[in-house]
Amino acid sequence: MPRKTQELDNPEAGNGAPAPAEAPAAEANGKTARAPRRTRAAAPADPAVDQAVAERLERAEALAESGAHAEAAEAYAAVVALRPDSVRALLGVGTELAAQGKYEAAEKELRRAEKLAPDDAAVHLQLGSAMLKRGNYPAAAASLRRAVELDPDGGQAYVLLGEALNQMAESDAAIEVLEAAVRIQPESSKAYYAMGIAYDRKGNHDRAAEMYRLSREVASR
Repeated sequence: MPRKTQELDNPEAGNGAPAPAEAPAAEANGKTARAPRRTRAAAPADPAVDQAVAERLERAEALAESGAHAEAAEAYAAVVALRPDSVRALLGVGTELAAQGKYEAAEKELRRAEKLAPDDAAVHLQLGSAMLKRGNYPAAAASLRRAVELDPDGGQAYVLLGEALNQMAESDAAIEVLEAAVRIQPESSKAYYAMGIAYDRKGNHDRAAEMYRLSREVASR
């Protein structure tokens, strides 16, 4: 009675074992031919997933603009679940968590974004802002300086950097940065106010009073 052949789970089984159905026939010398190693093809893009990501990003951004920060953070997180390497979604999660005062969680997400996009000015801006709120002033200043380098016309980064430098008692550096801020954003009341603090700390109270006055003027417009 002939022996039954068993299918092989491993196409690279040792000599003498029967070849899988798709393997080439035995060679003339009687040895079983080894099945060719299969290469794994790259996974094709899934249009359904791409469409879901686009729709969820659009919804998350609409929620963020409406001020629904908790819902926006959840919507961005849903995108990250589908696309863990989406800098746009990670930046969104971090920004919306920070808007809720969840600065530690925000920093975690923004650090992930920074690893993926180390030259993204918006990532460094939001990361610096979150660390500023957490009281980590040197680290905040480092991220904000990077944001300024990457986007020299980004006035908000200058203002936040000035605030961080004020907290570090680096008044001269703060004034220099904040003067750049008001050149870019002359309607920034925060920049004038932060300059007032810096001048006060230097003992130049008249100049500080002028900055506070300008801050109030700009804010009332």
